Amino acid sequence: MADPEAEPPAPSGNGRLQAGNVLAKFAWGLCSDPGPTREHNEDYADVHTSDAPDDTWERGPLFAVADGMGGHAAGEVASRIAVESLLAAWVSASQGPAQPALRSAARAANTAVVDAAFDPARRSMGTTLTAGVLSGNEFIVGHVGDSRAYLVRAGQCTQLTNDHSRVAEMVRMKMITAEQAATHPARSQLTRSLGGEPMVQVDLVRHDSRKDDVFVLCSDGLWDVISMAALAEEARLLVQGEVGTPLATAERLVQSAIDQDAADNVTAVVVHVTTDQPIPPANVRRSLFRRNRT
Repeated sequence: MADPEAEPPAPSGNGRLQAGNVLAKFAWGLCSDPGPTREHNEDYADVHTSDAPDDTWERGPLFAVADGMGGHAAGEVASRIAVESLLAAWVSASQGPAQPALRSAARAANTAVVDAAFDPARRSMGTTLTAGVLSGNEFIVGHVGDSRAYLVRAGQCTQLTNDHSRVAEMVRMKMITAEQAATHPARSQLTRSLGGEPMVQVDLVRHDSRKDDVFVLCSDGLWDVISMAALAEEARLLVQGEVGTPLATAERLVQSAIDQDAADNVTAVVVHVTTDQPIPPANVRRSLFRRNRT
């Protein structure tokens, strides 16, 4: 007899995710879908922010995407554990600079995935993790794996992260071209992920943030079929008001990937910065830091 208290298995892993909000200084939206070829969604995405004025925040807003590995009931668990652990560590961290706090939160996420993988049914599970935080006038990215972060500014799309994958290393070493990498048989082999080892190296990328910047975090199910030019065009439509919200943009990007027969789960988080003022205010962050030191 089945355990009456046990949760029934999700029919599509983490399912289809949609969320978003428009705040005073920025707006965000996320969308995740199993895609046209996979039965279960092993991607997961979530956000830490608040509807309260940002001069009351103790932490800047954090956005995260994870792409799980290990099959049904493993990959979907790994991605969810990673993102939830990351957000929990971010919220509970003592005040201080955002960059080391983000690295520590990502390492806490790795520890949580490693611990969960002691379950024999989940022994091979792992996940990518790409997270970004608005901190003053910067966007700081913490990154492990081959999910990506992009910046679209003034019509130009820039990839902020480097993939931790076998083919990406081969491209960087000029062993193969980017065009060859797109169809290489090793293109899905990661060289770094959460859950593989007790300690993980987390790449940190800092970039200034300006009004009308659009940041996009996404899994490989999206970037594998959506070009940087297409990302730039969707960001332009958002900034010019032709698309209502970042949620609508995230949904458009995901649907476009599905329409192009994406071979994997598809996830996008879109962040539109609508001010040149710091988020949260720099003087608030300094006063909290001084108070923590006394």
